[in-house]
Amino acid sequence: MTNTYPTYQYSEEDAKNKLASFVRLDNPQSYPFDSFHAHSYNEIMVFFKGGGTHNINFKNYTIESGAIHLIAAHDLHWVERAMDSEGFAIVYKDQFLQKLQMVNPDIDFTTLFRDSRIINLDTAAIQQYTSITQEILDNKGQSAYMLQLIGTLITKIATRQFDAPSLSGTYDPMVTRLIALIEKNFKQRLATEDYAKLLHVSARTLQNHVKQASGLSVPLLQKERLLKEAKKMLCTTDSNINEISMELGFKDTAYFCNWFKKATTILPSAYKYGL
Repeated sequence: MTNTYPTYQYSEEDAKNKLASFVRLDNPQSYPFDSFHAHSYNEIMVFFKGGGTHNINFKNYTIESGAIHLIAAHDLHWVERAMDSEGFAIVYKDQFLQKLQMVNPDIDFTTLFRDSRIINLDTAAIQQYTSITQEILDNKGQSAYMLQLIGTLITKIATRQFDAPSLSGTYDPMVTRLIALIEKNFKQRLATEDYAKLLHVSARTLQNHVKQASGLSVPLLQKERLLKEAKKMLCTTDSNINEISMELGFKDTAYFCNWFKKATTILPSAYKYGL
């Protein structure tokens, strides 16, 4: 069974030293991707001058002038932008959002940036982002200040482009560790009690933390991650339904089909072949 899309990782050096990084998009050498790929990190693309298309999770979007494209970690996309398009991209780790969360506890960064989406800017907003971009370009060698500028940009997106909700609780490191464990173990479909043991807390304590921080449950968080992976495999591998169900930890293909249909309203075969 072979995936037909790559998942780009941080380099070993960047993983150790960088929470976020910046790249201009107004040159032919930047972002030359022409096929589906995913990232283990999150990405923000800001286009001052549009042109071309951006396919996110198998849906095409025209790249408009004055648009922000948010690409969540592990979502599939490809960019076919015009070579005269202008803008910039930022890639960042989840840990960067967590640090912003601690500084701005009333903004739910994790929820706001959890899903891929496109935001169209008005003329005034475009000018504001242009100013931030120029400031970043003028201070490329100052890494600490660069992170502050990137943080300012992300916070501006959160506060100006979303109806940012106020958190009922505060940043919870236990939930952050849980998300990392789910990412590592979602194919094994561990029970809440298993995750609780790994975190050295009771299942009830873990559920309470997750409920307060996200309004969700441990099983639902794991289901969302498993469903995302199932959709990717159905659309981007040559594996049959039985092979995919086994790879995802389902011992019975019929059960997998029923599980998938309950979550999406269609059978895996219909999703895979676009029926």
